[in-house]
Amino acid sequence: MNDALVSVVMCTYNGALYVEEQLVSILKQTYPALEVIIGDDASTDGTFELLTRLAEKDPRVKLYRNEKNLGYNTNFSIACSKASGAYIAISDQDDIWEERKVEALVTLLEKSPGTMMVHGISARFEEMGKPHLRSLKMVNYYSGSDVRPFYLLNIISGHSMLFRSSLLKKALPFPPDVYYDWWLVANAVAEGRIEALEEILVWHRMHGANATGAAKPKIPFYRQMQVIMPALLGIQGMDPAQKAFGEKLLNFYKEFPEKRFSFPLFLFLLRHARILLAHKKRTFPWISYTKHAYKYASRDTNA
Repeated sequence: MNDALVSVVMCTYNGALYVEEQLVSILKQTYPALEVIIGDDASTDGTFELLTRLAEKDPRVKLYRNEKNLGYNTNFSIACSKASGAYIAISDQDDIWEERKVEALVTLLEKSPGTMMVHGISARFEEMGKPHLRSLKMVNYYSGSDVRPFYLLNIISGHSMLFRSSLLKKALPFPPDVYYDWWLVANAVAEGRIEALEEILVWHRMHGANATGAAKPKIPFYRQMQVIMPALLGIQGMDPAQKAFGEKLLNFYKEFPEKRFSFPLFLFLLRHARILLAHKKRTFPWISYTKHAYKYASRDTNA
């Protein structure tokens, strides 16, 4: 088995209810060469004290605490900068990992030196309900080196990914206005390939206090595009044709505040729906593409 060190980077904030179960699932990984970097973002519910006791029992756990709450994007940026492994895996504070998650992803990553990032399937569940498995069959799990499918939205969550630490040399520090996992994905396809392993490796716990979901503000979608796309288009090494495509899309959104609906944008989205809107399998794809193109061409749509 490979002995390259994997740094699992977990950020916590008021996660005392679930964090122990998640940390145990990480420490039970079949892949032996692990360190666990935990950055606590000034929790007030006993999370840090609980983690301190757990860290004392396992030297692989390296825990630190921010003096004040910095937010999950900045916290992940700092925590990733402390990682020393050849590979980085991102962890939420409240999920549960399959024991072979790291081993399976490392094996896939090492098949090709041109692969910068790999990801598996995360299945959602609530405490008292059945896992959400049916919808997993409708997802197109991304493999490739094209940034264009990530212009409108990110379809690879941080908790499902593992990537080469060399990616951090260009990705850090994470920009404040781009979700850290979206930023990592865009940098990964600029540097090489992303590969998908279509196997459930993470059980993603859904509850009212999910840190990332709760932190996302409700803003007009066109405004999100005006903020995020210039950052993505500034990534070094991007394919020129893919960048030109993105600049054209951004220009539609720059003109957007003047009108409630952009028919030219609608036509552009529909014309390129197989690239921009194909993250899910559709029973009647063009009906779905039309609906989503209309949605993303409407001024009143929120991110």
